[in-house]
Amino acid sequence: MLFSDLQFILNEAKIVGNLPKKKIKYISDHSKNVDVNTLLVINQNKNFKLSYLKEAISKNLHTIITNVFLKKCSLNQIIVKDLDSAISILIKIRQPALPKVSVAITGTNGKTSVSWYLAQICKINGIPNKLTGTLGYFVDLKKHKDSVLTTPSNLDLCQFSNESKKNKFCFITEASSHGLHQGRFKNFKIDIAAITNLSHDHLDYHKNFRSYSQSKLLLFTKILNNKGVAIINARLKNYKTFKNKIKERKIKMITFGAEDVYFYKNNYLYLYIFGKKYILKKLKLINNIQKENLECAIACALAINISINKIINCLHKLKSAPGRFEIIKFRKKNSKIIIDYAHTPDALENILKTFSYDNFKPSLVFGCGGNRDRRKRIKMGIVAKKYSNRVYITDDNPRYENPKTIRESIKKYCSKGVIISDRRKAIHKAILKLDVNDVLIIAGKGHEKYQLIKNKKIEFNDYKIAKNFIK
Repeated sequence: MLFSDLQFILNEAKIVGNLPKKKIKYISDHSKNVDVNTLLVINQNKNFKLSYLKEAISKNLHTIITNVFLKKCSLNQIIVKDLDSAISILIKIRQPALPKVSVAITGTNGKTSVSWYLAQICKINGIPNKLTGTLGYFVDLKKHKDSVLTTPSNLDLCQFSNESKKNKFCFITEASSHGLHQGRFKNFKIDIAAITNLSHDHLDYHKNFRSYSQSKLLLFTKILNNKGVAIINARLKNYKTFKNKIKERKIKMITFGAEDVYFYKNNYLYLYIFGKKYILKKLKLINNIQKENLECAIACALAINISINKIINCLHKLKSAPGRFEIIKFRKKNSKIIIDYAHTPDALENILKTFSYDNFKPSLVFGCGGNRDRRKRIKMGIVAKKYSNRVYITDDNPRYENPKTIRESIKKYCSKGVIISDRRKAIHKAILKLDVNDVLIIAGKGHEKYQLIKNKKIEFNDYKIAKNFIK
């Protein structure tokens, strides 16, 4: 599709300027992702700032599509009344081929791990796949680009998932509560929908847990196809609510954690699938978090119609997602340092409990993000105090908030916590204080390789800092 074609495709549009006979390589609604071959979408209803436009022009942008005429603008302008409809038309013409199957995974914790496990199961079994989520955009697990949002905008979602010709890919995406609530899956075909769990998160946005839960439920009540498959965790506190809503739509359901797919350990590790027992001699599950995420991924793989034998034969080959339960062995003290993304009270409690036994408790380095749900800080402080040995309270993406205020609000509910504002120094101090056969958990950032301080994105990598310090 050429820029010059748009005047014929969108025949009711007003054209200002001369559209070039050049191929449109990308349609973007973000000023950072543009060049001379990009069509930039500017929606007056979404607070698009003129500073963003200046940034785009500096990258040789020459054409925009918008629902408002921009005065004193030298760019070619395609002005339409219904911008969403116009973009939908262009995507359908440029990339009409939908994914072979599409999977959306929601939940407070575990979305990234489940999607990563599922993408590996697909790849090992020769199924081409695309994946998008917190870690970025991937094609057959090779990174395509970084992501800004857990769930991309509707425009990016469609462009990444669809193809211009035959589409051979299984498309896997994380579905955040923000993405579901803001309609990023509008007119998007989802064949398999899964939920990992539900606990306290994003209440700064959703205001209360009921609203947060309702946003997650949208994936099953509004977005999942009528002939799709719902994957539900039997451990959900509101499991019956989800189950009843799905039954109302007469949608096929697979329950993991009980009934259809679940692990059981006696002398050996067993996997039950639809009532049949399979022994797993090669697979070693480290904790309950890993077990639940793997159960969910297996249920999704079954819904994709991957055979049970193929799934079982590849389970021992699967690796954790980057920044999820990454283990560094500190041989000098025969200890372990765990890097994990745990940034919710529930996730933090789960990983601390994993390494708690008899009278032993792991040590912890953590903080809470700025300009986010402040109620989490209370709960995470309580969890840290209860399940940790030594606690080091530090900074974790303070953004525009005073980091001292964040640290002190955690300390108020975790009296044993030692405040060390510099995260690097906190990590070093925690490692120095490790005993023989000890465990240190560095939580909150996981795969992130930066600190967000005001408007700056400063390079910072928990894994790299810990690894270099013990050399």
